[in-house]
Amino acid sequence: MTWFFIAVIALESLVSVFGQYKWYDLKDSVINLTLAFLNLSLDLLLKGFTYFILDWFHQFAFIQWTSVFWLWATLIILEDLAYYTLHWVDHNVRFFWAVHVNHHSSQKMNLSVAVRSSVLQPLYRFVYYIPLALLGFEAWQIMLAYAICNAWGFFIHTEAIGKLGLLDKIFATPSNHRVHHGSNPHYLDRNMGMFLIIWDRIFGTYQEEREEVIYGLTKNIESDKISHIIFHEWKNIAKDVKRAPGLRNKLMYIFGPPGWSHDGSTLTSKQMRKAYFAKRQKTMKPLENDFAEQEEMVA
Repeated sequence: MTWFFIAVIALESLVSVFGQYKWYDLKDSVINLTLAFLNLSLDLLLKGFTYFILDWFHQFAFIQWTSVFWLWATLIILEDLAYYTLHWVDHNVRFFWAVHVNHHSSQKMNLSVAVRSSVLQPLYRFVYYIPLALLGFEAWQIMLAYAICNAWGFFIHTEAIGKLGLLDKIFATPSNHRVHHGSNPHYLDRNMGMFLIIWDRIFGTYQEEREEVIYGLTKNIESDKISHIIFHEWKNIAKDVKRAPGLRNKLMYIFGPPGWSHDGSTLTSKQMRKAYFAKRQKTMKPLENDFAEQEEMVA
């Protein structure tokens, strides 16, 4: 499967070159593949541990599945909900954002960005799938369902596919996921589903792709050093904790939302969205259903 993904990345990069689309940057792609290798190595190292934990909790399962169809249909849906929860926490708790941020630090959008993985995420990801074991799903089934949804997630990291109409309303699609990688204020922390987009619609984190996406972070790190890409946010947390007055502020810099500051010197994504839409209401004609939706989201 790894070689298949590499082949597809190579194919998209060739289309980019010959079509002059500028989807790829060689240095960026090398970083993406390096981070993928590091993540895969850690993931493989912890595979047995993850299986053991899920298998141990499965002995306490209070549901027994008799229908193979309903087992897999339900598992895929619940696995995606578990991933949405993991992803939401990664975006809203700075301690975990420090792990996930390297996936968002590319200023490009292509299939190689899909493998620009959150290197340290395998250390805690399994926790979110323990409830599935308690619901009667075996460890191998949970891990296979994750792999299936992750494979879908690979193909939505692309600019080669435009909007897909009805599919954009149900599934995580390239259009929906481009929004997720945007640093535009109204795109921040939106569209966090990996297979289905319905969770974002239910929990108020959905945003349609309406304007050109500016990829990357609100403050890009501008570094090619792998160690800095992986650990830069941890360094920033340490600096903020050191200068913060009082225990509460120190804890907020660790477990509060990214961008939170005790003195207002930096803003959270929610604050940036609110400021953006307030300004847009004064200066621009609203798009259809624009401000009503967004004001409800940032309230």
